[in-house]
Amino acid sequence: MWSSRLLSAAVAGLVLALPLASAPAAGVPTDSTPTEARFVELKAPQPDWYTPALHDRVMAAAARGEGVPVPEGVDYDASGLAFTGIRPGAWIIAPSGCTTNFVFGSGRDYFIGTAGHCAEVGDEVTLIAAPGVLMNIGRTVKSVDRGVGNDFALIDVRPSMEQYVNPSMTYFGGPTGVGSPQPTDVVEHAGHGLVIGTGGTPRAGVVVYRGNGDGGDAFAWVGAASPGDSGSAVRLANGQAAGDLTHIVVGGPYVPGDVAGTTIERMLRIAGKPLATAPDGPDPTS
Repeated sequence: MWSSRLLSAAVAGLVLALPLASAPAAGVPTDSTPTEARFVELKAPQPDWYTPALHDRVMAAAARGEGVPVPEGVDYDASGLAFTGIRPGAWIIAPSGCTTNFVFGSGRDYFIGTAGHCAEVGDEVTLIAAPGVLMNIGRTVKSVDRGVGNDFALIDVRPSMEQYVNPSMTYFGGPTGVGSPQPTDVVEHAGHGLVIGTGGTPRAGVVVYRGNGDGGDAFAWVGAASPGDSGSAVRLANGQAAGDLTHIVVGGPYVPGDVAGTTIERMLRIAGKPLATAPDGPDPTS
């Protein structure tokens, strides 16, 4: 019941939002003539209100396993996440505006992913882990930023923050395991894209491409995405992990797809860590 309602709502959101995601594709030929692929990374800038002084406060609190309230008077879109914590779909604000994907590792040694173009090795990562609460979760230890199908970063969650890690999605359960996205599969993600993704809005799409990307393992789908969605965890309708969302794509082999990312298989090879899973149900691990 929950899964069918979620999917129906997400597909409805997809229909409403598609013109925004597809805007860069204006002028793409409608016949079968091959076109050169063009890409847009979907990260947003770090907000101006996240100052060095505020960062120092957040870092000091992180050492104690605590968060810091977003300063009063800051104009930002309130998080609409159904479930909070360090988990797939959390809202990254520094070093850039992006979204987390899956949790990797086990026990008390957890890592979490995002897009490679969102964080370089050594970058400290701060997110809004709950409405109005900033947390610095740890340091980026791996980052691959080589285009569609080869774009993933791994963040080592600091020991003081392990208590907030939850492998289930911010809007529903899963990932239940490692999937393999194929054409006609329904996929869904919840990111923090500007305008259409504010607050972690779930969105659905249909896979139209699986194959080589820029030296990696890519998949593309017809869906809705905008800057801030980069890194988002993409899951199949059956609850399995599909990959991460990284780019808007125009032309090339991805047509009619307009959103693309790196498959979970490639992400696992980069991470070198197992995928942390969760049952497929509403906040099953809370």
